[in-house]
Amino acid sequence: MEMESGKRYSAASKGYNDKIYEIRFIPVMERPEYQEGPVRQALEKLQTLMDADDFEKYVNNGLIRITYDGSRLMMITKSEMYRTMLSGRFFAPICQAFDVGNYRVVSEVNGY
Repeated sequence: MEMESGKRYSAASKGYNDKIYEIRFIPVMERPEYQEGPVRQALEKLQTLMDADDFEKYVNNGLIRITYDGSRLMMITKSEMYRTMLSGRFFAPICQAFDVGNYRVVSEVNGY
């Protein structure tokens, strides 16, 4: 069954009732809210500072949300491992790309 990005879909086919739905994950660089402005510019710069595979894994397909106001940066990522990588190994390139001295990364916790 072909599904459109960003749309809610019933999870009935998975045995759940119709009040449970799923939203398809969209890579960061494809999301409408990150197509222009300071976040887009910083992401494009970060893409040049990181290895392509690392950028794809930890940023493009690993981030759930980016909040940036020009001086403060917070990212929400899929897992604790990704949080560790983004706040450790990739600290310097992220600071450089977003022009910040520090930032916060939190991981989404699954209850499963």
